Amino acid sequence: MKKDSFFIKTLVLTVSNIVTGILTFSYSIILSKEIGSQGMGLYQLIMPIYSMLLFISGGGITTTLSKISAEKKARGKMKELYETINVIVILEIIWSIFIIIVFSLTARFMANSMLKDIRTYYGILALSPAVIIISISSAYKGAYYGLQRVVEPALIDIAEKIVRISCMYFFVKLSKNLSIEYRVAAAVASLSCGEITSMLLFLFAYNRYKNKHPSYEKPQSSMKLALNVLKLSIPLGLNGIFSTIFNSIISVLIPQRLVTSGLSYEESLSLFGKLEGMALNIAFFPSIILSSFNILLIPSISEAVTFNRSETISDRINAAFKVSSLTAFSSCALMFAIPYKLSVLFYKDIEVGNILYYIALTLPVFYISMTTYTILNGLGKQGKLFLNSTIISIIDIAILYFLLPIDFININAYAIDIVISSFIAIILNTAVIKKSLKFKFNWFEIIILPALISFFDYIITKKFLFYISNVPLIIILSYLLFFSVYSLFLPYKRKSSSLFRA
Repeated sequence: MKKDSFFIKTLVLTVSNIVTGILTFSYSIILSKEIGSQGMGLYQLIMPIYSMLLFISGGGITTTLSKISAEKKARGKMKELYETINVIVILEIIWSIFIIIVFSLTARFMANSMLKDIRTYYGILALSPAVIIISISSAYKGAYYGLQRVVEPALIDIAEKIVRISCMYFFVKLSKNLSIEYRVAAAVASLSCGEITSMLLFLFAYNRYKNKHPSYEKPQSSMKLALNVLKLSIPLGLNGIFSTIFNSIISVLIPQRLVTSGLSYEESLSLFGKLEGMALNIAFFPSIILSSFNILLIPSISEAVTFNRSETISDRINAAFKVSSLTAFSSCALMFAIPYKLSVLFYKDIEVGNILYYIALTLPVFYISMTTYTILNGLGKQGKLFLNSTIISIIDIAILYFLLPIDFININAYAIDIVISSFIAIILNTAVIKKSLKFKFNWFEIIILPALISFFDYIITKKFLFYISNVPLIIILSYLLFFSVYSLFLPYKRKSSSLFRA
């Protein structure tokens, strides 16, 4: 892959992800206004169940087909790719229908015994259609990312978010006179509307691509092609299932342990909603920059591994760390300087700013740890990724269990947990990466310089930009300041080597 091609595709995905990120963020803002912080708490209790169902029905399919598509394309075996997708789609339909039947029969048990709140029951049932739809579209989406065609997925994601927001607003308004559990279920049902739009558009785009790029070589047997996918996707799926089980435990644990600190259950649920449904949305919004880069990083590394291009792999890894570091440190400076302005701007709730203030400090280690997981995926280290993720999840539960009940720590235990678990994840994951290949980590450009500029940016934002009444202008100026100073201080010889060098 040429340097310019990788840069252009990353740029397209970044612009697309910014648009979809804004739409997703808008979704959370509108939803929080319509159902309140308690409703957001119930909604966030349901979401790990949704993620778990997606991983059970088709976990790892998108990532796996992304890798396989890149390899098949590199070897010119397009017929095998098309046959692989056909087989996987059929398997996904059969398997997801079975899962939904079992899931529907156990929904009340999950609401009562797992989530500890019967009000989540109707919301859990409302997830069913989306699970089948997403399991099908995940195959087409993975193929597109592996082929490194980014325009179609970008436009489809935007369309899906617009339909989801429109349906959510309509459904919630329609149920405005009903109790909170029905309003939450109405919001959950909007997921299906967006996903069916996505699936139909992906199916149309895939068939169009397939007709334009016919292939006539004899493929391997359908059984062998399916096994090749399952061999890679099952470890990823198991990793996702265990991760979402742990996330479900954490989602239930947080309000329950907050009650132990002296809060009522309703207050605890409201605080949980402000954390998961509001503060984290602000803190992790800049990660859309990382996701666009990482989507291309996995097939890019897979392709380089196929042809044993060790220098390309090393360059890609350093580029990934640099993107995550710059995004994290610049965002950390801004959010730590004006957390209350941001929370009032987006959610009209100053208490969200109290949570965001501490979460902002965790961004550098958290964003970099996210990148290490992506690199392990690209290197095909799913087994190690599963092991490390399980270790980190156990650490998460232990930290939150013991710290949340302490009244002067309270919800800020979440920030402490992010720092500790992210540091451990970085250590565990980079140890695996270094065993797999040799690469030189650029400490100056990735850690030292961004950290120093972040501190400078924080001072300027806090002491000078803070007094500007237009908050969006503060955001723009803070980011511009950070990246302008970074460019000025970067040595000339470093600036001459492209971030996206092949």
